[in-house]
Amino acid sequence: MKIMRKYGKIMGMSAAALALTAVLSAESSMAYFTTYVSAGGSQTVNLRTETEIHEDVSKMTKHIGITNTSPENDCFVRVKVFYVDDDKITIECKPAKPVEEGLEEEWYEDKSNDPVLGGYWYYRPLLEAGKTTSILDAKINVPESKEEFDKDKFNVVVIYEFTPAIYDEDGNVTYDWSKKLDLEYENVPAVQGEGEETE
Repeated sequence: MKIMRKYGKIMGMSAAALALTAVLSAESSMAYFTTYVSAGGSQTVNLRTETEIHEDVSKMTKHIGITNTSPENDCFVRVKVFYVDDDKITIECKPAKPVEEGLEEEWYEDKSNDPVLGGYWYYRPLLEAGKTTSILDAKINVPESKEEFDKDKFNVVVIYEFTPAIYDEDGNVTYDWSKKLDLEYENVPAVQGEGEETE
């Protein structure tokens, strides 16, 4: 009889331990499903930003604008412009539209030697989805000594880049140029064929 009681106690304790293990496992399983199982239905999430550059030429000046063609993602953009064939020919960039007194220019140049930031012209405002920047003018300065310079064909390189807008938990927007999503390169002659200079 004593053996049966002892055996019954051992069986009872084993059953209790097994039940406790099952309860604890069920709780962690429920926690897992609560956290990770998603509801039915779907929504496409577009994490990409797309941009498009617009360039016109008149009076030895490139007029540069960039459009954020993404349907919903905001971004920041920057531009670098240079002449490739002759280091005596320089490019002078400035916003096409003068800023009103008391306001900041929308385009500004980073003149630092920073390897990530320096040498670019930055569009200061957030470029919202579907919007276009104001125009940045890039004037080609040719020395008077360059009599053989062909004003009908010259090669100005425009490099433009964008980075996605980053929002913090308070909704403030910023950017990080060391984490560019994409690079866009335009190496288009300022005047070539159908892109003839207009007055």
